[in-house]
Amino acid sequence: MTSARSAAWFSGILIGALMLLALSPLPVAGDIEARAGAAVAPAVELVRGAIQPITDVAIHAGQIDQLSAENAALRQELSRVQADLASLREGRIATEQAAALVASLGANAGKTITATVILRDPALGRQSVVLNQGSDAGIEVGQPVLGSGATLLGIVTEVNESRSRVRLITDRESAVAALLQSSRTAGSLVGDGDTLWLDFVSLKTTVAPGDVVLTSALGGLLPPGLLVGRVAKVEAPDQELHQRIEVAPLGDLDRIEQVLVMTGFRPGTHLASDDQREGATGGSE
Repeated sequence: MTSARSAAWFSGILIGALMLLALSPLPVAGDIEARAGAAVAPAVELVRGAIQPITDVAIHAGQIDQLSAENAALRQELSRVQADLASLREGRIATEQAAALVASLGANAGKTITATVILRDPALGRQSVVLNQGSDAGIEVGQPVLGSGATLLGIVTEVNESRSRVRLITDRESAVAALLQSSRTAGSLVGDGDTLWLDFVSLKTTVAPGDVVLTSALGGLLPPGLLVGRVAKVEAPDQELHQRIEVAPLGDLDRIEQVLVMTGFRPGTHLASDDQREGATGGSE
């Protein structure tokens, strides 16, 4: 119905135009043309309004395509700039973290290097990470790995030329010599895959939540005085000789990014030196 009506309008307009063309030589042609123009003006406007969107699309189709291409290029350039900014930001953060780690140790740092965590062991109960530095940087098995404030995070367990693996102190196989700062009572700090427990502390020793736990030089495997954690909970089970002490790590072991490896520390060197001195003394006697 709509198509037939439109065809009739166009036919009428065409016939009227032909009649005006045929009558144009007559004197009354001007008046007839004016009247006819006034009569068909609404129809012309209606047709113009109907085809205007199509005309606009046809005219601006090329411009739309050009704008789409320019927008795509701008989005690509914006993504590249954002990636560059993110890379620069990460580099700045890593540099600041490394500087903060060194500054937190102060004069007690000894020889250390900074390293970045590049991999975390996903196995259940395993708490270990891989660093981007290895033996080429002076890292050896047994060296302590620290976070900010001389906080012990773990011990190096495997090394190759460019990588090293660190067993975190909460790992199930982790066990380090430690002591309570308040009473200087020694114990063994072990992990269970989630948190820490200080074992072999006598029931006679006074222990309270919040007490600081430090590394001990017993055994010569760690330098003394490194921060490890704070006592979180203390239990004294019946029929037991030792207290059950839960220790919360001071280092944020779930979000390690930058660490310090104490490459100047050699496990057991102090014990070896003491043994050598004792042997020399005994021989002289």
